Amino acid sequence: MKALDAYLPEYEFSERHRIRIAAAPARIDTVVREIAAEDVAVLRLLFRLRRLGRPAPARRPFVEHGRRLEDAPGEGLIVGLEGDFWRLRGSGRGSSCSAVIDFRAADGGLTTETRVHVADPAARRKFARYWRVVRPFSGLTRIAFLREAKRRAESAA
Repeated sequence: MKALDAYLPEYEFSERHRIRIAAAPARIDTVVREIAAEDVAVLRLLFRLRRLGRPAPARRPFVEHGRRLEDAPGEGLIVGLEGDFWRLRGSGRGSSCSAVIDFRAADGGLTTETRVHVADPAARRKFARYWRVVRPFSGLTRIAFLREAKRRAESAA
């Protein structure tokens, strides 16, 4: 797999998380592709809050919420997202934020890295305010996702 630099070399916001998993990388990669937001309590809650009464979309794996930029079965994938994430609906034409999320299974574990680039200075200030509030929850969701992947991969190993 290529490094995230191939997709988003410039970024202002990022976070990275890793968990050790006693399973083969192919097994870890398989479970990453299966986990839906509804499968992880904190993700389910945060997605529900973001919808604010709108009907829930059809259940789908978390990694399907963006477009796949790179897909290396048995190793991992990179997902791209665009949107004005600080807005309730989060996207639309003329979105100013680009984000990439990397899920990589290797060396006895799973790593996820998220990067966000906001080219427009005014939009960057808006995103920075949003990020100050959301970043702890973003980290919490990544950690919860990694723990669910560990639970599933190790229970099947």
